[in-house]
Amino acid sequence: PGWSAFATRLAAAVKARDAAALAALSSPDVTLDYGGGHGPAQLQKRLAAPAGAAIWADLARILPLGCAVQGDLVVMPWFFWNVPDEVDPGMTMLVTGQGVPLRAKPSDTAPEVDKLDWSLVTIATSPSYNPAARYTAVITGKPQRKGWIETARLRSLLARRIIAERKGDDWHISALVAGD
Repeated sequence: PGWSAFATRLAAAVKARDAAALAALSSPDVTLDYGGGHGPAQLQKRLAAPAGAAIWADLARILPLGCAVQGDLVVMPWFFWNVPDEVDPGMTMLVTGQGVPLRAKPSDTAPEVDKLDWSLVTIATSPSYNPAARYTAVITGKPQRKGWIETARLRSLLARRIIAERKGDDWHISALVAGD
């Protein structure tokens, strides 16, 4: 109960980049990091800072990825609570999309080794991961294949997420965090 209205207000706040509206959707003790950052006032301060543009952009990317529900808790994106136990979340990325080409080399014209649909891939240890690079070297699951994926099509399993919880008929953001 109440989720649909909350999700609509959340989407409107993110689209408008309205820090006050986002803070109003947050619980009084909303967790913002694992170093003690919390509260709606701190959230508004972070969103207004120069780095706030990156937070808004990430929130806009999170919402279309859907949510997962556990009782009175919801996490966005959905996959944060759906990671297999054998996966190392620090080295694993989700390929965001269907038919994403796995290429033999880091080039738009390189041959396709496979096409991936919302797959989990492991970051290859060499070369090391560079979020600014156009392509990232990865290893797929079974069958195991090595190749290159456009970095923009990858999302870390530990990237920023929104956790909301229901209290009565009201929903509030209880955490807006990244990492583990």
